Amino acid sequence: MLISKEGLRKLAEKLLGEGVQVAAPTERANQPVYAALRSADEMALEHQIARNSFKEFLFPQTEVVARFTISKGSVHLASAGAEFPETVVLGARPCDAASVASLRSVFTWKGEDDRFFTGRQDKAAVVTIACTKGDGACFCTSVGLAPDSPQGSDILLRPTVSGGFRAEALTERGKALVAGADGIFTEGDEELAPVAPPPAAESADVERILGWLSDTENYKDALWAAHAGKCVGCGVCTYVCPTCHCFDIVDEGRAFEGERRKNWDACQFDHFTAHAGGHNPREKQSQRWRNRFMCKFHYYPTKFDSRGCVGCGRCIRVCYVGLDITEMMQKVTTKAAISAQPSAKS
Repeated sequence: MLISKEGLRKLAEKLLGEGVQVAAPTERANQPVYAALRSADEMALEHQIARNSFKEFLFPQTEVVARFTISKGSVHLASAGAEFPETVVLGARPCDAASVASLRSVFTWKGEDDRFFTGRQDKAAVVTIACTKGDGACFCTSVGLAPDSPQGSDILLRPTVSGGFRAEALTERGKALVAGADGIFTEGDEELAPVAPPPAAESADVERILGWLSDTENYKDALWAAHAGKCVGCGVCTYVCPTCHCFDIVDEGRAFEGERRKNWDACQFDHFTAHAGGHNPREKQSQRWRNRFMCKFHYYPTKFDSRGCVGCGRCIRVCYVGLDITEMMQKVTTKAAISAQPSAKS
């Protein structure tokens, strides 16, 4: 099947007319960002990758999970409603699409489903545009993905030499979207545009990284402070990351009524692990950065059996002090290789 760029605009227009929430790359303050479209003309698909991820359409920055009232000395708690909009993410990148499975592995861990996440994700379809090039921060090929990885996509669009797209419906949800598109997708075939994948981070090996991180002797290695000592703890890397999922529960209200909210949190904040008694097991910023790296390459694969990093490169692009996670990947891989040598074990 084929679809043109104008066809994508028509698809967005049709979905909006049906009351579907359409999330797509747009321009806000001269930056490409995923946002809910108000008009199909807002779509901006010419950018390589949006500055944010589309995770907030599945896992909002803040949401009400319960409401409470206080009357005659008693507290009455009522669960928030669970009506979620039908959503189509249009123009996602393969790295972002792959992140959905990672988030779901967290929010359905051991059968304890977060109905707010699953409710949204179950009503969402992802239409992905494969990449033909990357920038200096992209590293999907270093974490086992590719510019045209199908994971997480309901429809995968591959750019063609004519400027349109070859379309492949990968799921029943994707097939239903094509069937309801009233001829916007057409039969045919075209030559695919050439792909220039981002270079894999030299010498980075996620399996060796996992092995090195699994050795508790390396938890206090000097490498952490040497690499991450300049981290200022702003947390922007976690907010733009498609797989970061930490949240806090906060009660907000007035004298006799209020809301219980789930808000994004970040392991890079100094208060994230602070105890009520004043102790903080991660009092240094390098320790908090270490935790984020371990979450990506140890906790996710061992605890959730999923990919903790999809190589989108956003954390590299937005870091104000120039921390580059691929540099740490290479350093850890090198240390792992040295540790594996017989002389290092003797």
